[in-house]
Amino acid sequence: MDEISIHKCKAAAQIIQAPVFVEDTSLCFEAFNGLPGAYVKWFLKELGPQGLYNMLASFDNKRAYARCTFAYTAGPGQDILLFTGTTKGTIVPPRGKTTFGWDPIFQPEDYSLTYAEMSSEEKNSVSHRYKALAQLQEYLESANQ
Repeated sequence: MDEISIHKCKAAAQIIQAPVFVEDTSLCFEAFNGLPGAYVKWFLKELGPQGLYNMLASFDNKRAYARCTFAYTAGPGQDILLFTGTTKGTIVPPRGKTTFGWDPIFQPEDYSLTYAEMSSEEKNSVSHRYKALAQLQEYLESANQ
């Protein structure tokens, strides 16, 4: 999965000839050894949240993790730094608003709500994206001192 973020970052830096950061998000099912992973966007487009849940119907293991990676480079030819956040959870039957991707089927560990059922504030405090973005922010703040 890191390869996708690295490739996207290199390509973006080459195109704009400046510092860039890119984001890549994955939803990984343990029963499928990490799939759909970075391909979740296409799985979701074809199957919808219910279809993603149905993929695990015959498996006892419904554990999953959401992963977000921000890749940053100071420009073309520079090192690419990765900032990754992971949230462990379970794939459940769809619950909550269907306004954002696979949020209705992902229930973070130690929570009784899916991402879709959480308030924006609650989701943002536990999300994989928040964790990765906090690392990137910390790096950028320390680099500017």
